Amino acid sequence: MKILLVEDLPHVSEWITQAIQLAFATAETVLAADLAQGLAALQQQKFELALIDIGLPDGSGMDLLDRIMVEQPACMVIMSTLFDDDQHVFTALRKGAKGYILKDQSRNQMADMLHGINNGHYPISPKVANKLLHFFQPEPVQHNLTQRETEVLTLVAKGLNVPEVADLLSIKSSTCYGYVKEIYRKLGINSRAEASTEASRMGLINPHNQ
Repeated sequence: MKILLVEDLPHVSEWITQAIQLAFATAETVLAADLAQGLAALQQQKFELALIDIGLPDGSGMDLLDRIMVEQPACMVIMSTLFDDDQHVFTALRKGAKGYILKDQSRNQMADMLHGINNGHYPISPKVANKLLHFFQPEPVQHNLTQRETEVLTLVAKGLNVPEVADLLSIKSSTCYGYVKEIYRKLGINSRAEASTEASRMGLINPHNQ
């Protein structure tokens, strides 16, 4: 395996190289200290794996990622960086990076993550993985309905008309109409269909079982 490592700090480059050797004993690692050297190496050789820092002295590692995606799309690109903010993480993954390793990990931790590539595992630092999970998990829908209003909304969303809901909850129809009016006001809706949609978003009903 031929690996391109783009890292401008010598001591960091050294321990990442050691991690690569632990993960891939027979790998050949080509070092580049900045963007220009990385681009030059890309022109001269073919790589199976590239570990790229983002903050380089003469530019961004994202530019090298773009070039690899065009010129050597079979090369797996792993970002190796200290940047853990949403913008850098999601930009790199959208551009085609297959992994995102934060350099706050030990040499052995990085080696373990890289070794997982052999088993088809993309190397992503736990902190970044948590960020991705949080992004794709929906936020709980917030509302200020009372318990009774929530009960009324649930039954209306299930298809019951107001008199039926009132009978089921042992309240007057006029009272139930008042609850419905207040629910519509709080949720900013105007129809039974919208009520069903909101109830589904709030997890009160399963639309597939309606």
